[in-house]
Amino acid sequence: MGLLTNLNGVIAATATISVLDRGFLYGDSVYEVVRTFQGYPFGLQEHLDRLRQSAAYVYLEVPWSDSHIQAEVERTLRKASWKESYIRIVVSRGTETKITLQPSADLKPNLLIVISEISPEPVLSDVGLHVIIGERRRTDRQALTPAAKTGNYLNNILALLEAQQQCAEDALLLNAQGEVTEATTSNFWIVQAGVVQTPALEVGILPGITRHFLGQILQTHQIPYAEVILKPEDLRSASEAFLSSSVRLLMPVNQIDDYRLPQCPGPLTRFLWQELLTLMTQDTHRLEQSMASLGAK
Repeated sequence: MGLLTNLNGVIAATATISVLDRGFLYGDSVYEVVRTFQGYPFGLQEHLDRLRQSAAYVYLEVPWSDSHIQAEVERTLRKASWKESYIRIVVSRGTETKITLQPSADLKPNLLIVISEISPEPVLSDVGLHVIIGERRRTDRQALTPAAKTGNYLNNILALLEAQQQCAEDALLLNAQGEVTEATTSNFWIVQAGVVQTPALEVGILPGITRHFLGQILQTHQIPYAEVILKPEDLRSASEAFLSSSVRLLMPVNQIDDYRLPQCPGPLTRFLWQELLTLMTQDTHRLEQSMASLGAK
C-alpha cells in the first residue's frame, strides 16, 4: 500500500518527528481524517472548520490559512501513484527544547499531512460488524470533550482492544450516565420503528462530518430522524444499526452484544449509502468544474 507524508511543506515517503514534539510526548495535537472520492477530497472544508474548532478548544492557534492547507493536501495527492487516498491532517503544538508539561511561549506548530492508499471503490459490507457495549466509559465532556478531535485517543484504543478481546470488532462507549455515545472511531445509528436515530451531541460525541451529511440527506428526503438519548436497552428493539465515519462511510452492524439485528444491512442503511455516494459524486463534479474554471483563467 502506498504512503506519502508532507511535514511542514516537505513531501517524502516518510517523515521524522522530534521526540520532543508535544504531539508525540503528550498527544498535544489536533487532527482530521478525510478520504478522497473519485480522486478529490470529500468534505475538506467541513473538516478544516472542525480542525479549527478543536484547536480553539485546546488553546492552539493554527497559523496556516485553509487555502494553504488545502493546497498542501492537493500538492501531496498529486504525488500519489494511486487513485484513492486516506488523508490525515495533524497540527501539533510544536517541538520543545526540553521535556516540560507547560508549553513554551515561542512554540511553532507543526503541520503534518499523511496520505495512504485505500480501496479504489467504497463498498457497503453485506456482512456487518459485531459490536459490544464496553465497560470502559467515554471521556467526560468536562475532562476532555469528545467534540474536540485531539491526538489523545488512549481511551478509544483501550475500548477497541477490549472489544477485540471479546471477539468483537468495535465497542460502543457509554458516558458516565450510562447513555450510548459512539463507537471508538465512528458515530452510531439505529433504525427503530422506521425512525433513524443517533445519539445527541450533549451525551458527549464527536460531531462527525459524515454524520452531518447523513442528517442533510434524511431531512432532504423527509425521512423520520431524531438525535436522541439512547440507553443500552433501547438498542434491543432496533431493526437496523450502522456506524458512520469519513473513511469507511457506513458500516452496517449485525450484532450488539448478544442481540442480532433483524436486517443487516437494512433498507434504510442501503438507501443512505446510495444517497451518500450520490452526494459525494455531485461534490466531485462541482470540484472538477471549479478546477476547470480556474484552468481556463
